[in-house]
Amino acid sequence: MDYAPVLVILGCIFSIPIFIFFFEKPVYLLYTLVLSILAGSIGEVKLGGKIPQILYVDLFFPLFFIIFIFRTLFNSESEKKYHLIAIFLSIFLVWGCLSFFIAVDKLRFLLIWKSYFYGLIFFLFTYWFVKTPKEIKTTLIIFILFGIILAFIEFSIVIDLGGLQQGLIGLFIKKNLLATSWGKSNYLATFYVLIIPLTIGYFLVVKSIRYKLIVATSILIMFSALILTLSRGGIVALGIALVFLLSRILRPKTFLPIFFTMLLVGTILFLNPLTSVLVERLATVETSFSYMTRVNFYKDVWQMFLDNPMVGVGIGNLGYHSTFVIVAHSSAHNIILGLLGETGIPGALLFISLMFYIVFYFVRSFSTEKNHSTKILLWSFLSSLMGVYIHSMMEPNFEGFQFSILFWTALALFIKYTELDQSAKDLIL
Repeated sequence: MDYAPVLVILGCIFSIPIFIFFFEKPVYLLYTLVLSILAGSIGEVKLGGKIPQILYVDLFFPLFFIIFIFRTLFNSESEKKYHLIAIFLSIFLVWGCLSFFIAVDKLRFLLIWKSYFYGLIFFLFTYWFVKTPKEIKTTLIIFILFGIILAFIEFSIVIDLGGLQQGLIGLFIKKNLLATSWGKSNYLATFYVLIIPLTIGYFLVVKSIRYKLIVATSILIMFSALILTLSRGGIVALGIALVFLLSRILRPKTFLPIFFTMLLVGTILFLNPLTSVLVERLATVETSFSYMTRVNFYKDVWQMFLDNPMVGVGIGNLGYHSTFVIVAHSSAHNIILGLLGETGIPGALLFISLMFYIVFYFVRSFSTEKNHSTKILLWSFLSSLMGVYIHSMMEPNFEGFQFSILFWTALALFIKYTELDQSAKDLIL
């Protein structure tokens, strides 16, 4: 007997209540997709000679997109505002579509363009459907939970390398042993650059002592996991972000919590044997192989821009036009140079203008805010922005669609937070 038709029918029956539940409570679908990133890849499929990954988040996204469309078109609970940030990003996506016609590898273009497209959809979904203070608070906690789970995934990888001691020795020799099915060490580090400053900000404003202890523990766990990545760019970007954070929030009232947290973090760094490896990598960066390859590739990307100043060579296609020996799917590892080479002056100006506007928006919100706790949370997000922007000058974080989901979701979340009245903001604490 062929059970396939029966299974299809049962699947359709069970999918109806799931669809109704997520349609009525779309914020839970957002949480599902964000955490499904950590489930990683379910495999690869050959397509036209290429082998793209299929990820768990890709399985949920069609449902996410359908609910987004239906809720937007047919649910008139409130007027949907199309934020200026979404307009900037939409125009950039439209301009980026030119890459399809000029790209050597059109599949590669689609894979990278998808990152920006997912970012737009997640931004709008969060901005429109995460409404209440409770939902905003829960979404922020989901971000912290994401960082903790990612840290434990890293710890499990180290254990799988032969136990804690053997695993650390393996990382001494080759840092990229720390890899999941969806990202290697440098890419994993970029998530902590975004999440750790937010977590520190939440630690400083949350009122419950129990929550403070939990959040402080989360910070220590994430710092430990960041060291395991041995990412020079991640450490430098996060270090600058934390200096930026402390420059505004270090006050007599916050001194003791910050002091004890930094003391514990310092102890972890001192006891972790990989810290010395990271320090040595930072000290010898100018003689490293990765530094030399990037400098040579930068020269090629700049020449691509000079040869194609208006349209570039196509999103994701820099490696196909490089004279320096490098794999075809290589990135510029510099957001500004990469955008100039891939999308020309118009595309680069659109995205860079968007980045500046985001900073301007939150600086303005911070300067007009009167509540001290709210100012701390806003400044913690600004610190995350600084860290992410600095890291984007060394790593292709915006091109990774997993990070794109988190970044644009966090951006919309904090915009929603700024739009709440003060009594609603207080409920988040």
